[in-house]
Amino acid sequence: MVHVRILVLTPWVPYPLTGACQQDRFAGLEQMQRLGHEVRVVAKIHAFQNRASVERVFADRRLPLTLVPYVRSRLGLLVRRLPRVLRTPWLLDGAALEYTDPAFEEAALKAAAEMKPDAIWIEYTLLWPLLRLLKPLGIPMIVKSSLNEPRNCRDEHGGSVLSWIKSIPKYGGERIAARESNMLLAITPDEEVWYRSLGAKRTGVLPLRGLARCFSRKTHADKPVLDVVFLSSNYSMGHNRDAALLLLRDILPRVRAAAPGRFRFHLTGKKFPDYWRHYLADDAQTTGFVDDLGMFLATMDIAIAPSISGQGMQQKVFEPLCRGLPLITTHTAGYPFIGGEDVLLARSPDAYVEQLLRLTSTTERQRIADAAYEKAQTLFSEEAVMGTVKKALETVHISDIRNPNKF
Repeated sequence: MVHVRILVLTPWVPYPLTGACQQDRFAGLEQMQRLGHEVRVVAKIHAFQNRASVERVFADRRLPLTLVPYVRSRLGLLVRRLPRVLRTPWLLDGAALEYTDPAFEEAALKAAAEMKPDAIWIEYTLLWPLLRLLKPLGIPMIVKSSLNEPRNCRDEHGGSVLSWIKSIPKYGGERIAARESNMLLAITPDEEVWYRSLGAKRTGVLPLRGLARCFSRKTHADKPVLDVVFLSSNYSMGHNRDAALLLLRDILPRVRAAAPGRFRFHLTGKKFPDYWRHYLADDAQTTGFVDDLGMFLATMDIAIAPSISGQGMQQKVFEPLCRGLPLITTHTAGYPFIGGEDVLLARSPDAYVEQLLRLTSTTERQRIADAAYEKAQTLFSEEAVMGTVKKALETVHISDIRNPNKF
């Protein structure tokens, strides 16, 4: 395809690579470069991020970068943008309002004027104000969604009444991103259906781009105690807390009764609630943040990912499949994994115990893990992901551009 100029607008700059979100967005920039495209980035930066370190990393990778600090007062920005908020009440979503910041708008417009991009790539639907700001330029715009913003808002706050109220303006922003972008890329097939229901005409599925770096086969061996991992980035998210509580309160006691001493559970992630520590024992421990997740997962035998609310970015579901671990989960967000073939599905505590007991067989662990690895290769490999990016650019007709100044 034709090599093109891509202006990437993203929230907080994705460095250091401390979580799935940062790994996903940074991998996306590198993949665009490997496709031969010219990439320029405009991003926000938090006060706690080391600006010099960030700029050095991007310079080393020949990624031109413009950084804009987060606003000091959302209330002040709201007052300043009140006429716009009255016209577009979806800006009552403070996360979206952040991207009406005059400094960020100026940086985006300046970058577009200087670069004359063939496409604008927007990370996260909450940046929809920039979609509207730049739409008059006539440049094709692709929006990459990382999650369902309204649902994520409710999950973050435990599904409280206040969280439902806060999520209302986010629906409007999602609708704008779906309807007014030239293409919307969802993170899972289930969420692609959601965006189509909002009116998106062109959609695709672009999974976590960092998964392409996670592939490693595992040879399973007989062990007297099997190590089971529950992956979580942190426990401030409602869906992570719900899943962890289901594991600790409902599944773990049944496992102990059915197969005492046969399994040892490891719960990763920061901010583990102190009031849950009474659930922990020699066979159930929290690890906190894991610096080298790949090395850690190489010591595990099984991954477990109960899901009873929310979805998040799904790293906890799909990374184990890429690492050669058999997975027990509730659903796979629309990706074509088949229960009993390349993943084990369970919808109740007793079903989770049944599937864990099934995986005491080394042969069965290896069979499920190998099948999942092969399926994951077709969905999450570098080739698959870069193919999706290439197709997205072609779909918005970038490959047909002959006059780089046509916009």
